[in-house]
Amino acid sequence: MNSTQDPDGLLELILDRCIHICAVESGSLMLIDEKLGVLDAVTSRGLNQQILKETKLKIGQGITGVAASTGKAKLINDVSKDPDYIQIKEDIKSELVAPMIVDDSVIGIISLDSNRLNAFTAEMLEIVSVLANQAGQVFKNLQTIRNLEQKTKIQSTLIEISKVVTNTLDLNEIFDAIMSTIEKSLRLEKGSIVLYKKEEGLLRIVAACGLSQEEFEKGTYQPGEGITGKVFESGDAIIVESVASHPDFLNRVGYLSHFKHDPNNVSLLCAPISSEQNILGVVNAFVVQHKHTDLKSYLDFLQVVASIISQTIKIQNLVEEAKKEISRENIQLKRELKNKYKFGSLIGKASIMEKLFEKIQLVADSRASVLITGESGTGKEMIANAIHYNSTRAENPFIKINCAAIPENLLESELFGHKKGSFTGAVSDKKGKFELADTGTIFLDEIGEMDLNLQSKLLRVLQEREIEAIGSTKAKKVDVRIIAATNAELEQLVAEKKFRADLFYRLNVVKINTPPLRERTEDIPLLINHFVEKYAKDNNKNIRGVTREASRILLRYPWPGNVRELENVIERAVVLSQDELLSEDDFSDLVSSLEVNGEPLVEVSQMPISEGVSQQDALDFTSGKLTPNQLDNLDGRAMEIVVNEVESRLIQYAMKKFRYTKTRVAKYLGINRNTLDKKIKELNIEY
Repeated sequence: MNSTQDPDGLLELILDRCIHICAVESGSLMLIDEKLGVLDAVTSRGLNQQILKETKLKIGQGITGVAASTGKAKLINDVSKDPDYIQIKEDIKSELVAPMIVDDSVIGIISLDSNRLNAFTAEMLEIVSVLANQAGQVFKNLQTIRNLEQKTKIQSTLIEISKVVTNTLDLNEIFDAIMSTIEKSLRLEKGSIVLYKKEEGLLRIVAACGLSQEEFEKGTYQPGEGITGKVFESGDAIIVESVASHPDFLNRVGYLSHFKHDPNNVSLLCAPISSEQNILGVVNAFVVQHKHTDLKSYLDFLQVVASIISQTIKIQNLVEEAKKEISRENIQLKRELKNKYKFGSLIGKASIMEKLFEKIQLVADSRASVLITGESGTGKEMIANAIHYNSTRAENPFIKINCAAIPENLLESELFGHKKGSFTGAVSDKKGKFELADTGTIFLDEIGEMDLNLQSKLLRVLQEREIEAIGSTKAKKVDVRIIAATNAELEQLVAEKKFRADLFYRLNVVKINTPPLRERTEDIPLLINHFVEKYAKDNNKNIRGVTREASRILLRYPWPGNVRELENVIERAVVLSQDELLSEDDFSDLVSSLEVNGEPLVEVSQMPISEGVSQQDALDFTSGKLTPNQLDNLDGRAMEIVVNEVESRLIQYAMKKFRYTKTRVAKYLGINRNTLDKKIKELNIEY
């Protein structure tokens, strides 16, 4: 019993030994089919196999059926006298029946027959009963081992399928690999993945194993049509024991032609591919049934595969949606960048700026190199953006690199790339900025900071239109437009041998100089309004503009940091302000700078004289004396005129002294802000 690992071989072995021990002519071994409630003959000797197959004894029917239902062995030495006997073979006269009992349950029957009367003894019954029970236990164990082996195979196949799914995002590759793995690992005969095509309103095979191209293309079904269509409609997995005899099986693809040897012994397993509330399709597999094939385990496996397929489709849909979203964002971004860097979006009405815009428009559509010069903060990068996004290269890459921000030993690799192993730390090939910018534009900011050795390589790019990565022996052609920018005087660097003259002339094909803000003061109000609106929106604040006094301060300030400094000052003021208008208090840093670096303070004697008082009769406040003629002219209004004149000149003096910062003026005069505003209005003081 313990010498074989084959359950079927064990049953045949037991039957042969029992027949030999009892010295009889025939016998059979039957297992209980619990689903149908019958005894199924799995092996026999000396009996007609066809009759055995056709004669399905029910539990409790005949001598064997009674033994199966009661679990008790029976010895009949004259079958003609037993009312339960059902004749299978004419010459049988004696029968011995022993149940196979495991864990108090009958799993089968050993039936021995003889054409002699009184062929069996009580000792034989005892021996066969013991063998039957031992055989039943071993058989059960072997079945358990076989089921475990099948489940282990299934688990291994699922692991293989999981690896396939993580290796690629191509659905067709994944589907083909899943079916191939199932066929190879589990030896399931045929199978397919069928998905619902919404645009066609059909279920269509998208992957299969063991089908020709012609058969593959025949695999289309309406929802509800055939077994596949019904599983899709119901969403329930099914096992079809004998597919050939099932009324819903269409055999449209021609599966049964692959099972000519025994089509009636072919089962079909179908599992729906579900995603949340939707059925996406069906996965199916055909199985040629062998004795004790565990179809339920295979169906469980197929349902897990269906779940993997569902998740794969979901991930693929998410990836596709993400790609579309990125594509939409790129298109939108490009549109926004185009709009942002249209010439009309560059702020300026000064004549010097109008000439600059005209020059940008002329140079944008050419492929000439451009050198943008100017002080820090004048908008050189913005000019470069405007040139690229208004050129024919606008849809192609625009790569920016700051030559001063990257160490010299790394800048060459950044610009031209490197090969794996070309230097310490080069663990893989890397594309340089020039290769990434191919067919587009590269912006080299702070070009004056570039090392002389690297300048020669850049010169080659300009002359030959080709690059060579570090560690490479092959040059690569690139089509890149170069826009360079610097706040240094390159001519002076050339004279000092710190910048290559030949590179300077190559870069300086078109030179654009960005004017400092102090040379375009008429643009300051436009820029102020633009930045106030921008940062008020960014910070969700209701700020409408700046006060008159604040505007005077901003106009008088020299702006050494140019537009960048103005933008930063406005942003800081917007962030910190709690009023609807930015006042002089919001620009206190500028006021302090003006006080330290501003013009000399205005003397009292230099102040303007109030209306109604001639220069000759002007009140001498410096000496504190008044002439008789001056006093006569004040008849009836002396107090009013003198007091108003003193207040007016004092306020004007303070306004000049503190650069029109009313809060500081009021503090100096010892009055509050509201009183100061009232005095300015009453005395008609202009500032």
